[in-house]
Amino acid sequence: MRRLFDTLAEVLEAQARPGELLVATLEAEASEFVRFNHARVRQAGRLERAVARLRLIDGDRQAGCAVTLPGLGTGRDGVAARIAEAVVDLRAAVAASEPDPLLDVNRSPVVSDDDAPDAVFDRAAFVDLVAQAAGDADLVGFCAAGPVARGFCSSAGSRQWYRRDSLAFDWSIHLPDDAGTRRAVKAGWSGPALDAAAVAAAIGRSRADASVLARPVRRLAPGDYRVLLAPRALGDLLEMFGWGGFSARAHRTGQSPLGRLARGEVSMSPLLSVVEDLDAGFAPAFQSDGYPRPRRVPLIERGRLVDTLASPRTAREFGLSSNAASDHESPESLRVAPGTLRADEALARLGTGVSVSNLWYLNWSDRAAGRVTGMTRFASLWVEDGEPVGPIEAMRFDDAVHRVLGDALEALGDTPLRMPSTDTWDSRATGGLEAPSALVSALRFAL
Repeated sequence: MRRLFDTLAEVLEAQARPGELLVATLEAEASEFVRFNHARVRQAGRLERAVARLRLIDGDRQAGCAVTLPGLGTGRDGVAARIAEAVVDLRAAVAASEPDPLLDVNRSPVVSDDDAPDAVFDRAAFVDLVAQAAGDADLVGFCAAGPVARGFCSSAGSRQWYRRDSLAFDWSIHLPDDAGTRRAVKAGWSGPALDAAAVAAAIGRSRADASVLARPVRRLAPGDYRVLLAPRALGDLLEMFGWGGFSARAHRTGQSPLGRLARGEVSMSPLLSVVEDLDAGFAPAFQSDGYPRPRRVPLIERGRLVDTLASPRTAREFGLSSNAASDHESPESLRVAPGTLRADEALARLGTGVSVSNLWYLNWSDRAAGRVTGMTRFASLWVEDGEPVGPIEAMRFDDAVHRVLGDALEALGDTPLRMPSTDTWDSRATGGLEAPSALVSALRFAL
């Protein structure tokens, strides 16, 4: 992948005419995929993919396209032929295009290298591990492993590189379907390489959690309940902030769900601090316009919004200082500062209430008011006096985020969970977040 990137950079420099700037972002992966059903392999395969998102800039006009490169082992001639063909079309498009008043691309020759060590994925050993750890449980899961790379290069000499080897395994343990009632525990594990002992232990914990689901289901009446949000549930809630919550453009145009927080009309708990932190390793330290990103951008400090994510285009349009956010101005490497609540004390602190493992189907029910709605699912348990009693029926909550993570937030867990993005819709995604559990005194269930 690195050789392909260097070749792409050389080809851009050779193709650009005087006065032109050619830039490209490379998305590349060499991925192993395994799907499981009943803890046995249902589908397995390998994918190599490399796409260059190419832009030709001439003065204040630009045009772009995506070019699928021939393959990771392709030599210079194969790459040069694809790029040359695309550049011909881009020159015609630029000649017919209107000026872009917000165009802002880094024309400096920035060079950076962020490359992690290689890891070898042994598919056969991994499959055996899953089968042994799951035993007779109905484990359904998906694993993606291997290197993922991102790069930015330009005809001005910029070469910025990022590559990570990783393994992400998501699974659920399903109970037998009796009387049309489906129950399951969802879990996951991720790391730079396979840790067999850690994966086996995580599968064992999810099997133990699934045994509680076999107990009678409790139906709760609508109302406010004490809730313990597992790290994945808190992560699901925080991902909603990526829908304009931290976007400088959304705040400037009055479309941010955290607008009231920014204006000081409401505040969140002083226990809550949120940082966009590239040292978490989830995302590259550059964006598609070629600007290096700061290693750390504090977003919420002790419950107060202190900064937003501003892309170069937004900064130019509204006269702001850019912190080199991506065009969508969503967090890509979010970290929530942990608290002091120990995992072995969490249920006792909850007392009587609901333990929620995941939240699903989230959406803003009132964006301006910061109200979010969603569903419980999988291992959501009724707890009495610190002991799980049994599962609850799926319920819909509807509440304001500044209340849930404000006055209602009693404690945060002391051990954050790393949750890399497992999106594979177009390609294996970069990005992710790190969050602890959260004890909330009242979450409003609407039905």
